[in-house]
Amino acid sequence: MLTMLDLVLVGVALIICAAGFFKRARLWMAGKADEGGIESVLRRIGDVLLYGIAHRRILKEAYPGLMHAFIFFACLVPLLVILAVQTPLTLPLALGNALSLILDIVGLCGLLGIGLAAFRRYVQKPDRLSDTRAEDAVAIIWILAIIVLGFCIEGLRLSLTGGQDGTWAPVGTVVSYLFLPLPKGLQVTLHSLFWRIHFFVVLALIACIPSTKFLHIITSAVNIFLRKPGAPGVLPRIKDFETAETFGASKLEDFTRTQLFQLDACTRCGRCQDNCPAYLTQKPLSPKKLLQDLRAHMEEKGRAGREGQEEKQLIGGVIEHETIWACTTCLSCHFQCPVFETTVDKTIEMRRNLVLMESNFPQEVQTVFRNMENNSNPWGVGAHTRGDWAKDLNVKLAASGEPFDLLFYVGCAGAFDDRYKKVAVAVASILQKAEINFALLGAEEGCCGDSARRIGNEYLYETLVQNNLAVLQNYNVKKILTICPHCFNSLKNEYPQHGGQFEVVHHSQLILDLIESGRIKLRPAEKPMTVCYHDSCFLGRYNSIYTQPRSILKSIAGISLVEMDRNFDRSFCCGAGGGRMWMEEHLGTRINEARTDQALAKNPDAIATACPYCLTMIFDGLKVREKEESVKSLDIAEFVFNAME
Repeated sequence: MLTMLDLVLVGVALIICAAGFFKRARLWMAGKADEGGIESVLRRIGDVLLYGIAHRRILKEAYPGLMHAFIFFACLVPLLVILAVQTPLTLPLALGNALSLILDIVGLCGLLGIGLAAFRRYVQKPDRLSDTRAEDAVAIIWILAIIVLGFCIEGLRLSLTGGQDGTWAPVGTVVSYLFLPLPKGLQVTLHSLFWRIHFFVVLALIACIPSTKFLHIITSAVNIFLRKPGAPGVLPRIKDFETAETFGASKLEDFTRTQLFQLDACTRCGRCQDNCPAYLTQKPLSPKKLLQDLRAHMEEKGRAGREGQEEKQLIGGVIEHETIWACTTCLSCHFQCPVFETTVDKTIEMRRNLVLMESNFPQEVQTVFRNMENNSNPWGVGAHTRGDWAKDLNVKLAASGEPFDLLFYVGCAGAFDDRYKKVAVAVASILQKAEINFALLGAEEGCCGDSARRIGNEYLYETLVQNNLAVLQNYNVKKILTICPHCFNSLKNEYPQHGGQFEVVHHSQLILDLIESGRIKLRPAEKPMTVCYHDSCFLGRYNSIYTQPRSILKSIAGISLVEMDRNFDRSFCCGAGGGRMWMEEHLGTRINEARTDQALAKNPDAIATACPYCLTMIFDGLKVREKEESVKSLDIAEFVFNAME
């Protein structure tokens, strides 16, 4: 039990810790107030237990995952035991012995974790840990000191009491033999000294949490608790175009308080960097560095405010323009982060400021904006020709007034891109074969606005959305089919912000349902084929559609499906997301070529996609590698259309 003086010292440490958090909170509170409240509290607590305590995401990588788990539980378990023994409860002998054994085991695991951490950071030196700082060594030494002192205290206690049977304290028993030759008086003195040192080291750690790397113990858990429910990657709507004086983020105060808080939840583990397609193809973007640069700016801004210093400009100073435009908004950073950090929302806020306030964006995007404004498609093809792709299919239009069960929202690529028109025809033919009562909007259909929104032109996006909603609601549309994951994500997850509530399905979902229900029959492939499937970011990470496209391919006899090394939620972006489809790629390796190389490494006969952007980017990669004749680039619908009886 702790004495009254000890409790006072604990209180002092907690007060210092609280004061440190108050200083951090002042930095977070400089941001804008977040919209909405905190709902689903039980789900959020469950997330903290699953992802924070149980390490669900951290353990996705074995070495660093186990390393962190060993250290984490070596700290958590003794803390819980210390708190328990401060109560007046008396533990049964068997339970006390079991706790002693558990403490020895977790302590030993903690030492192993410390060793693994030091070896990884200072011997292996992976690229993602290249920014090693003094605070990293301090954290390792600090925890090492606590564990080693704990074992020394236990060893001295066993040496003094003669309890070295080794059953319930195997590590402590081994340590006790080191102290047995010493005089009893010296052992008593050392036990008291080590206990005091251990106590003060722990108190110092508690007091210093807000100003050291240990800050993430609190902020990571809170960040998990605060993560938004629902589909990931949904961008906030700008609701006050008429009254707002500024748009987007040109300074830290333009971010929300939660976004600023997230900067302190980043632990610099580098998993985002290891999986960022922009970084891996030598672009000037590291998600980890972006977050850390913003965090350093937040701290500098706090100091500058107190000291009257001139602050650094956010865009073009703290974060370079090239960094902002390099992001493909693929969400890989978010899905690999153990605590659900993301740079996409912050990047889009800076893009919004550049586009809406400064008219500062890549030159080639100007034409895309103008085309969307004038013809509601990025190619600028006459809007009146949007339905021409289906003129030979005898498909009815919603304007005909005839009832329909499903609206086929084709999207700009299906209507205007010569290659993807073939996919649109294949899907329409599959629907007709299955005798589905569907209709098209034809010339009344408009661009969904995804590219405009992720480039940062929220005003143009808002205009496109309102035009589309007017048409969809005029025909009382209930269910929509899309063949583009970007249209799918917009209609399903982002149009509800504007009052658009529809049942939206992607063609991979509908086609698989038609196959499984027997409404379409498939022949074996004309010849055996090895097919490699590429996961679309907006279909996979944004909407968790991974198995349906693969199940479709597996349903065709003769097709052998092979997986790329980066697949499912670790899939590598094709390079077209975030409006990058319409921008030139000047630096490093082209992302689409890197992804194509990953597929070609599996020696496929064909590469399957389920997205118009992905199909285009993969085909372009095949052309660069001069493989377009020997390796086919096909949408999953084309595989089905070709095999349909």
